[in-house]
Amino acid sequence: MLVCGSAWADTLYKCQGPDGSVAYTNNRSAFTACKAIGSYTTNKPAAGSAEAKRKVDYRERPDPRAESSGVVSTAATPGAPVVGKPVASQAKSESKGSTVMTSATTSKRAPKVLRGAVYRVERNSGVTEYTNIRPQNGRFALLFTYISTCVACDLHSTINFASTALNLDAYKDEVNLAASDYGVDAALLRAVIHAESAFNPMAVSAKGAQGLMQLMPGTASDLGVADAFDAQQNIRGGAQYLAQMLREFDGDERLATAAYNAGPGAVQKYENVPPYAETQVYVERVATLKERYRKAL
Repeated sequence: MLVCGSAWADTLYKCQGPDGSVAYTNNRSAFTACKAIGSYTTNKPAAGSAEAKRKVDYRERPDPRAESSGVVSTAATPGAPVVGKPVASQAKSESKGSTVMTSATTSKRAPKVLRGAVYRVERNSGVTEYTNIRPQNGRFALLFTYISTCVACDLHSTINFASTALNLDAYKDEVNLAASDYGVDAALLRAVIHAESAFNPMAVSAKGAQGLMQLMPGTASDLGVADAFDAQQNIRGGAQYLAQMLREFDGDERLATAAYNAGPGAVQKYENVPPYAETQVYVERVATLKERYRKAL
């Protein structure tokens, strides 16, 4: 992991590059249509230090080995188009910001990237590199992972939610405490985490949803979540919101999870699960996961 200076908070933006590409960056000066999608903590190098003078290099390229290393690959996956031609290196002084670019160009051979991971690597040469390939050496830290949509929201998902492996151990204490404090079934809470991020605390969706329970920045702020990438804060925020939706809809878990996905207004409008394809499959998949977690816990 990186060792330098004191910890400091920075804001992550999703912007449009001059060539129409999408950039994930903490420096908006060279981009347009920037939208804050979250914050993260990093280590601030001391002024005048070697770390502060280092160059930054980011290259995005397909990595067929990533999945086997525990990272969702940017290489081709069934039902999910991936990155086209790699983006040219984006070099910026670290003191001015870090940038991750994804190609806006698509073709039959090279469709758009939908998911991947971004690492920050300290090389022995003095270069700080931002890359979507898990480093094999050097000091590195996972900054965030980007996903196209929540795990259970993908209409074309090949996952069988009736048989996919459950995660009974991750964040057990945090889930149980939040479930108890907010009166939410721990099985439902775990099912929603599974459905939203598959227990990935660093997930950032294309819409800007963050962390384990994919909280939108505005919602996270309203719930008192200062850092959506902090597992405990994210779970407590998501549990609090689920509890609000359960109260709003008289304990009906189907309507509450529909509201978690589509918003309470949509559920109120239709007085049922909204007729949105994504929400329909989301509710069914969460219900399937919840029943499986209930039996397994």
